[in-house]
Amino acid sequence: MMRMRLFTSLVVAAVAGGTAAAQDADPRSDQAIVVTGQKDTPKAISDFVKSLTPVDSNGQLSRFEHSVCPVAYGLAKPQAEAVEQRIRDVAKSVGIVVASKGCAPNVVVAATADKTRFIEALRRDRGDYFGDMPTRKVKAMERSPEPAAAWQVGGPPMSADGRELYWDPQFNTWRNSTIEGSSRLTVPVHPQFGAAMVVVEKRALVGLTTTQLGDYAAIRALTGADPARLTNSGAPTILHVLQVPIGGVAPITMTKWDYAFLKGYYDSRRNLTASRQRSAIGETIEQQVVPKPQ
Repeated sequence: MMRMRLFTSLVVAAVAGGTAAAQDADPRSDQAIVVTGQKDTPKAISDFVKSLTPVDSNGQLSRFEHSVCPVAYGLAKPQAEAVEQRIRDVAKSVGIVVASKGCAPNVVVAATADKTRFIEALRRDRGDYFGDMPTRKVKAMERSPEPAAAWQVGGPPMSADGRELYWDPQFNTWRNSTIEGSSRLTVPVHPQFGAAMVVVEKRALVGLTTTQLGDYAAIRALTGADPARLTNSGAPTILHVLQVPIGGVAPITMTKWDYAFLKGYYDSRRNLTASRQRSAIGETIEQQVVPKPQ
């Protein structure tokens, strides 16, 4: 399975230029995941889930199927360690396996002075960090005025019984040896994330805590959720935290909506189509955010 290796001098140079002005948060592994929420409707939940899972209905959601190993660059050491630990805590809380310390990083958070120049340098010198993403999409991230960018690199496809497919060089294709079939609701093969990267400009971190950054990065890295797709959603979410002006009101952690989305995302069955997976995620969110009748 692919692992994103520790960056060399290229990345060290790209994130250089001072540490981000994020405030320290308690990085203890036993720190509670605090969530906040509000009453809303099933339609709002459906819109929220659909906006954050832009996959064809007959496709499948991709996720980390093995362990995750987070690392943060461009921050002071205590802040970087707090962000890494927060991502570990969030991942563990929803059942994602987390690798032990000293592992090969596959979830990277990079704080940099200039997102555009960082991605340009990465595209020029380490294009493999973008996997099979089309160059036009990489350049679109470079040009975007947003202060952050995130993407995932796919790993080998997986069979219905949880085994990675193998690459057959003779036929130039993936081979599936499973005997488990598919149906209108299930699929024989599903994708997986091999690595993920979140790049954030340091100017956007002023006034934020490491908990806020860790939660924001966790949602984006572990699911591929893009806050730009939530322009018409009023759902409370940590994904908007970079857009809140200094002095504005922002969630201090991921919200109840965020946590339920992440939990539902990783609890939904791997061999279902995206439409069924979205329904399962929506049900998880509804259980968490809609008040129960008294």
